[in-house]
Amino acid sequence: MGKFKKAGEIQLVNGGYLSDKDENPITNSEFVTAQLRAHRLVCIAAAMEGKNFTTQKVDSMDAIIAQVDAQLSATVSTQFVTVPKVKKGELTQQLAQEALSFMEAGEKAGNAEYINSQMQEFQIINEFEAHGLFFKSGITKLEKIYTIKDITKAAKAVYSVL
Repeated sequence: MGKFKKAGEIQLVNGGYLSDKDENPITNSEFVTAQLRAHRLVCIAAAMEGKNFTTQKVDSMDAIIAQVDAQLSATVSTQFVTVPKVKKGELTQQLAQEALSFMEAGEKAGNAEYINSQMQEFQIINEFEAHGLFFKSGITKLEKIYTIKDITKAAKAVYSVL
């Protein structure tokens, strides 16, 4: 028979066995599966700390030779008409800043949508924290009981790189 448990009414005892507050072993297969996936995600996020995932331009000997050849064969053009300089007034700077902010906001929104879509696999943990779940008797071992806050932090770290 299932027992309804809410957040704070379950714990890990004796090295990670899932139990209720009276130390009776309990399990919920969906919850356990989500916790195992969360553990993997948190471990990946921890392994990523301090790593550099930005790409760098690779130098090529062919590119260097082509650049030198282009410089050597280039002719200097005579300027017949004065090229107007771009005004760098306050309004121009504000417009440029606004355009940059708009682009960054779009990128952040896309990243947030991706993280939210990936976080759907942890909906059962969110349900547990909000309302509770039915658990039945059974033996399950976990490393930790992760919260949505823990999982979201790890998801932001991992999925912002992908």
